[in-house]
Formats: sequence, structure tokens, C-alpha cells
Amino acid sequence: MAMRFSFDNVNKKWIWGTIVLILILALALVFALKTISDKNKEMSGFVNQMTYEKGQIEQEYQDFSKSMDGLQFKTNNDSLAHQIELQQQHIQVLMQELHAVKATDTQEINRLKQELALVRSVMMHYVNIVDSLNQVNTALTAENKAVKQKYVQATQTVQQLSKEKSSLTQQVQLAARLATKSIEVVPLTDRNRKTDRIKKTVTLRINFTIAKNITATPGDKIIYARIMTPDGEILSNNPNNLFQFENRQIQYSCKKMIEYQGTDLSDVLYWQVDQLLFPGTYRVDLFVDGNIIGQQSFILKK
Repeated sequence: MAMRFSFDNVNKKWIWGTIVLILILALALVFALKTISDKNKEMSGFVNQMTYEKGQIEQEYQDFSKSMDGLQFKTNNDSLAHQIELQQQHIQVLMQELHAVKATDTQEINRLKQELALVRSVMMHYVNIVDSLNQVNTALTAENKAVKQKYVQATQTVQQLSKEKSSLTQQVQLAARLATKSIEVVPLTDRNRKTDRIKKTVTLRINFTIAKNITATPGDKIIYARIMTPDGEILSNNPNNLFQFENRQIQYSCKKMIEYQGTDLSDVLYWQVDQLLFPGTYRVDLFVDGNIIGQQSFILKK
């Protein structure tokens, strides 16, 4: 009887121990499932937030695009209208890039947000120019009308006001930026042959043509090229290669002094490859006088 009692006690302890172990495992499973659920909710929240932010950026680009359309109809300055049209094309390219990027690609989203800030700054610049020109034209028109009504015989005054209006219009035209007619980026081998393969590329040749603009100030100018990698980095062999743009210092890849005389100007820039490149779409931006005058994309393959 004593041995049976001892055996029953052992069974009871084993059963209770098993129950406790099962309860512990059940609690651990519940905790693990809750943790996974919380992480899924957190990830879902992040995706929703980035999707919302991407939508907001897309809406801002669309608004800027419509505003640029409106600006073109507010000025009769052909040179200024051309610059606005170029910026409108730039916005369309950025909108296509934004539409193609995934909402979770935070690096690309951040780059396009930075581009959006540049677009906003350029647009405000054009708005100020157009508004200033329209205000001048409106003021002069009202003044001329008042002078004619009060002094029908004061022809000399009217002629002087007309000359002032013409002079102010010319000053606005002189402020118009240069623009490129064409940009071509040609990867070259060590034998100066065209290629699109990264391993064979030792030099990037940038062919460009600056459009005729008789209102631009002629003379020596420095043209800067910024070569951007697929991940948004700037190719440069010297961290001190900086120039002024939008009240800040930004990096450039290469530069060259050119002599611009108001007519079409074709020239070339070179950048020697001195770092590891990756396959993908690269972009070249050209700047003169602190303004972006054109850009072009090109693809390098493995």
C-alpha cells in the first residue's frame, strides 16, 4: 500500500508539472503572436503614412504644374515664357519619377521632396518676375491713360513714358536665364569608343548646346555639371568642388569656362571615372550663373 501511494503521488506531480508547462508555452505563444501582430500593425502604419506622404507630394507637383501653365498665359515675354515651359517639362519628368517610385522607397521619396523644394523656389522666382512685369505694365498703362486724358497735347510726356516702359521690359528680358537646346551624355572606353557598360566606362563626355538668347549678358561664364547616381549621390573627385545655388553651396562634378556671345554655343565637358559605379539611370544637371539650364538622363548597364 505504501508503494502504491508513492506511485500515485509521482503521477500527480508529473500531471501538474505538465499542465504548468503547457500553460507557460500557451502564454509564450500568445505573447509571440501579439508581438507579431503589433509589428504588422506598425509596418502597416508606416506604409500608410508613406503612401499618404507620396500622395501629398504628387498633389503638390500637380498644383505646381497647373500654376506653371497659368504663368505662361500671364506674360508676353517670349524668353520668359520659354524658361517657364522648360521648368514645366522638368516638373513633368519629376512627376513621372514620383509615380513610378514605391511608397516605401524612403530615399527616393526624400530626393523627390528635395526636388520639390527646388521647384517651389524656381516657381516663386517666376511668379515674382511675372507679377513685377505685369504691375509695371499696369501702372504705366494707367499713367499713360491719365496723362492722355488730362494733357492731350503733352505728346512728349507720353513718348517718355513709352520709352520707360520699353526700358523696363528690356531689363526683365535681360534677367532671363540661359537654356540648353540639347544635352548628350556619352560614356567612353579607354579608347574613346562609345559604350553603355560600367566596366568599360572610363570617361563621361557631356555634349551640350546653349540656345541663342540675345537678351542674355554676353561674356565669360562658368558652366557646372552635376552627375547624379541612381541612388542620389553626386559624382565628384573633390569634396571642395562647390558652387553657389539658391543661397547655398552645392557640389559639382566638373566645370568649364565658356565664352557666351548670345548665339548658339556648342561645347563639351569631361568627367574621368575614379570611383565604383553601379548600373541604373544617371542624371546630369547643367548650371550657369547660379541657374539650372538643362538636364539629361542616361543609363549604364552591367
